[in-house]
Amino acid sequence: MKKNSNRKNNYFDKADTSQKIKKNIKFNNGSLKTNQIPIAGIHSIFSALKNKNRKLHYLITTNTNLPKWKDEINKLKLNLDIEVKTKEEMDKINNYKPHQNVILITEPLQRMSLDEFLFDHRPNNKNPIRIILLDEVTDPQNVGAIIRSALAFNMNGLALSQRNSPQETSALNKASSGAIEKLQIIELSNMSREIKKLQKYDFNVYGLAGEGENDIYELENETGNVALILGSEGKGLRRLTREQVDHLIKIPINNESNSLNVSNAASVAMFQLQKNIIKN
Repeated sequence: MKKNSNRKNNYFDKADTSQKIKKNIKFNNGSLKTNQIPIAGIHSIFSALKNKNRKLHYLITTNTNLPKWKDEINKLKLNLDIEVKTKEEMDKINNYKPHQNVILITEPLQRMSLDEFLFDHRPNNKNPIRIILLDEVTDPQNVGAIIRSALAFNMNGLALSQRNSPQETSALNKASSGAIEKLQIIELSNMSREIKKLQKYDFNVYGLAGEGENDIYELENETGNVALILGSEGKGLRRLTREQVDHLIKIPINNESNSLNVSNAASVAMFQLQKNIIKN
């Protein structure tokens, strides 16, 4: 993954910063460049600022909040431009979604390949590798929430399909609450081929599906490498995916309920898998 390379500037020289804050950066027709995305939310922004793999462009805030963010960026020893805008201008930049009067303009994180992920974790043979795969889960809020849970439940990485999965957006970032900066995100070019590769590397591959023969309780007994796959919000796992996994498992729920939201189901399964780590 590429290292962060912030632009050099002198906006935080002690001499006279008041004249050096940018106030009128021009946007292309009121929008960002194609390689830029906004990150909103204080927690998400702090996590992004601390991520050395995140390429930063500049930060936008209101005049009232300017002193606070100058101090915070100085504490982090970053060379980062600050642009002052009104709340109304910031609303437009963030597509009228909540932003807490601060927006960080950055580039999407580069996703790694499964080969790169496996190479990174190859020397660590003392602890089992845990990875969650999303088979065409398309909703950014769900993907962001699953990333947040994956970090909380000690997963080593999260993999997304190259096709029919969301790109990094402000909504996805905010739903992850900064976890996207700390968890390895993988892009899968071909789900079927990548499942076979994981099995070759001694992963036990579980697919979560309502028609699963066994309950998720068996995850608690897993001591080896585990890959956990969840399908899309409406259709679930695709047929070929269901056929290739080692085990189909289900979450036992009330008969009066049809199903769980995919992000909730992912949290339940990852918590069950984590129980073995806690016991040991």
